[in-house]
Amino acid sequence: MEENKKAAIEKIYQLTKQDAEFNDELRKKLGITSSANTAIIDDERISQIYEYCIEKIIRKQAEDFYKDFPISSIIPTLVEDYVRMESFHRKDNFGDFCLALYQQVECITNKICETSTLSEITDKMWGFEAYVEDNKDLDIKKRIGTYKIADLIFPGNNKLTGLPHAVEKSKKSLQTQYAIDKIRIIVYYFGYGAKMKSSDFNSFVEMTNLMNDIYQCRNMNHRGNTLSQWEEETFNRIVPMKSFYYFKFLGGLAQYIDDVKRGTLEIPSIAAFAKSLELRKIEMKVPKIIGKMDPAEFQRLTKKRK
Repeated sequence: MEENKKAAIEKIYQLTKQDAEFNDELRKKLGITSSANTAIIDDERISQIYEYCIEKIIRKQAEDFYKDFPISSIIPTLVEDYVRMESFHRKDNFGDFCLALYQQVECITNKICETSTLSEITDKMWGFEAYVEDNKDLDIKKRIGTYKIADLIFPGNNKLTGLPHAVEKSKKSLQTQYAIDKIRIIVYYFGYGAKMKSSDFNSFVEMTNLMNDIYQCRNMNHRGNTLSQWEEETFNRIVPMKSFYYFKFLGGLAQYIDDVKRGTLEIPSIAAFAKSLELRKIEMKVPKIIGKMDPAEFQRLTKKRK
């Protein structure tokens, strides 16, 4: 067939797709009795069937992912958030993907922290050593070092007061802690069973930093907010590598779920252990002073360094 005829046919074909009335009249001329919109409808139906099948597969994956999760009351919510998360992943919508992923973490975290058991454990144990010699034993005699649990969970100092976060936050109830602090608490008590060895420190930091990245990226699509320096640095580091972070964040979610599953079995024994302890408060560390000292010199030594 001549090229000009092929070109004419192509133009007519494209016109039938764009103009339903033209399509209908052409079909009448050619004696085609099927609906003018059959091809279009078929395409739409194929797309709908495809999307339905994909969502069905994702929903099955979500149900399998959470089927043995120990907090059964929130499984339906977690499954729906998982399906939304994977839908955003397929559309390469990284901001909403992070939000849907974080909402699963948030739902689990809030449900755990609203119970009295973990609150009673944390209130009693803030002042005890964070590390143990043997990660199979909670025994006080096998807890080592001067680094307290509160020091590990709440690192750094308050920029306004200069006081260590460990001192201030250990006085607050579990329910009033910041979300990221609750997550760190769960990683320590559920993920490590309150039996971290000092050699576990790097893995603890890696996991909690990853959860903090997820926590920061949940706000990526918020409008009208001025980014903090921390948020801006986090987004600049992660967004250019979002293809990598899709899977890294999914790994963080899977690890958090696994921590909660395993830790739920250990929490009763940790709670019994905590009840046997005498309360130790976190005290402000002050320098040892020999003899008399001028008040101004004491203030200089105890003042937070900038």
